[in-house]
Amino acid sequence: MRDRAKPQPPPVADAPDPDRELLARAVEGDEAAVRDLFRRHVEKLYRQAARILGADDADVEDVVQQAFLAALAGGANFDGRSSVVTWLFGITTRRALDAARSRWRRQGWNRVAHGFGLIPQVTPRPDHGVELRAEAEAILAGLVPDLRLVFLLHDVEGYTFAEISGMTGVGISSLHARLASARKKLDRLAAERGQLTERGEDD
Repeated sequence: MRDRAKPQPPPVADAPDPDRELLARAVEGDEAAVRDLFRRHVEKLYRQAARILGADDADVEDVVQQAFLAALAGGANFDGRSSVVTWLFGITTRRALDAARSRWRRQGWNRVAHGFGLIPQVTPRPDHGVELRAEAEAILAGLVPDLRLVFLLHDVEGYTFAEISGMTGVGISSLHARLASARKKLDRLAAERGQLTERGEDD
């Protein structure tokens, strides 16, 4: 005689997220709840921002604070489809990525100038950055628009090939080829410009 199947226990309901009540109270202005929620997750949020920006980056703390303030400001719209900590993690990640991309774009022209060999060995004058950008733009003007666009979006603005493809409708393989062509031609244009500059100084 076969054993009867043992009855299965009822499924255990997901444990309630204790942070939801804290978030609700924090959104309503409960300062104790704000402090508790922040203390519970600040280390994890800090580590994530540091992974993106760098462990010794001075902006990590600001990014975490801004992310937490943004969470409080938008907490009333939290839909509960994820845990509160996952939601906070996502906000912090986006803020850190925005900060990293913003910095990348601010430094873009310095990277271009350095790549063209325009960065001087001595300490530059305060207005030298404007001159470097103007000189870099003059070299870039030697590219046809399609090549110049992919170079600016990728090497100066910091967009990925997937993002550029979405903006332009050009396939990723074609973008790779265009960027390689742009860099090759820019190297030649920079070398030619450097030779002209040396001739001018010798005259």
